[in-house]
Amino acid sequence: MKSHDKNEKSDKIALPALRLRMGDWMYYVTFMSMRDIAERISVAEEIHVSKSLNELIQRQLTNRSKQIKDYLLSQPQRFFNALVIGVYGGSPDWYELDISNEKHRDLEQIPEGVLGVLVLDGSEKLFAIDGQHRVVGIREAVKESRKIEDDEVSAIFVAHRNDYEGLERTRRLFTTLNRYAKPVSKQEIIALDEDDVVAIVTRHLVEKHPLFRDKVSLAKGKNIPINDKSNFTTIIALYDALDIFLKKDRSWANFKKSRPDDGKIKDFYDKSSSFWDLMIKYFEPLKEMGNSKSGSDVASKYRRKDGGHLLFRPVGLLIVVRVIRHFIDSGLSLDDSVQRIAKIPMDLGGNPWVGLLWDATNQRMITASENQKVGVKLLFYATGGDLSRIGTNPEKLKKELAGIQNVELSKINLQKYV
Repeated sequence: MKSHDKNEKSDKIALPALRLRMGDWMYYVTFMSMRDIAERISVAEEIHVSKSLNELIQRQLTNRSKQIKDYLLSQPQRFFNALVIGVYGGSPDWYELDISNEKHRDLEQIPEGVLGVLVLDGSEKLFAIDGQHRVVGIREAVKESRKIEDDEVSAIFVAHRNDYEGLERTRRLFTTLNRYAKPVSKQEIIALDEDDVVAIVTRHLVEKHPLFRDKVSLAKGKNIPINDKSNFTTIIALYDALDIFLKKDRSWANFKKSRPDDGKIKDFYDKSSSFWDLMIKYFEPLKEMGNSKSGSDVASKYRRKDGGHLLFRPVGLLIVVRVIRHFIDSGLSLDDSVQRIAKIPMDLGGNPWVGLLWDATNQRMITASENQKVGVKLLFYATGGDLSRIGTNPEKLKKELAGIQNVELSKINLQKYV
């Protein structure tokens, strides 16, 4: 439905709608074109010169709006969930549709007054209670290109009074919408996202690659339980490792928001598969894991209560991948980078990992972010990396190690294996 002619803007807009009730809210479910959203819906700051409503219901607008604009202009399969729009002022009218004629006798279960047309005369103030970043993103996208202006977005209208009680009521609605909105988990992104190339490649590896096919835990977190005897790692750890390895530049986060063409996806998959093939080539435990059958207990040999192999712990795996990424950024080939890492002792129960990544007394991993950062620096240095490339030097690294391990600086000896 076109709300008005493109060449002649009308103040009045008629919207087919459902009139519904939940709790003490009467609300209207309808839709608007992106052109109308851009022209008619405001964010809170634009309605109130004072900070009252902004203070009550507005989150600070960030560069998310630009990301939304880019998404709308680049993604043919674009889709939004419903905007929640506050309405005050003006003279909105509700016209109920009569469906109680002979032709629709079998529709008696539809309550009276539910179906109708909501007419806005143009003098109302409309503002986004939920979806302000989307509104600004739509506005910027429509400015840049008319190709999306007739796209239709579902909208939920709620009445708002611009007085103390009305502000309090709208504030409560805003906080309720945001408090109970559940963000998409990383696990759901990996399983479902068709734009994020890392999620797509992760799924392909889990389906095809011998190291991961039926050997990846679907646990909600990154860490893998010690009693998991059959899986190499978790799907979240695999995603994070690929995210580190495949990252192109600072625009990577935005790049992952739009699906590349199939040729580029294949390139990313081939690059990832070659990486894991090299890891299998130079690490015998990974070769054994890759050659094992689904459900075997190979993993239990390398992930034990007394430590085990560094690569069989997600924290260790990610440290190794970060160091390989540093070497590649330094100009070293992928093959040479993996070979260097393979020369390092991988037993968590020995040097250089005890006290840094492994708590020998309590027999558990040390996963503090500071320990992981120092672990990356130590591994990079131990395999011939130039610490100045990652913003540090041997003396600073010694001090960090001494502080983490709570020992005297004189007892810290940085060993090189390459």
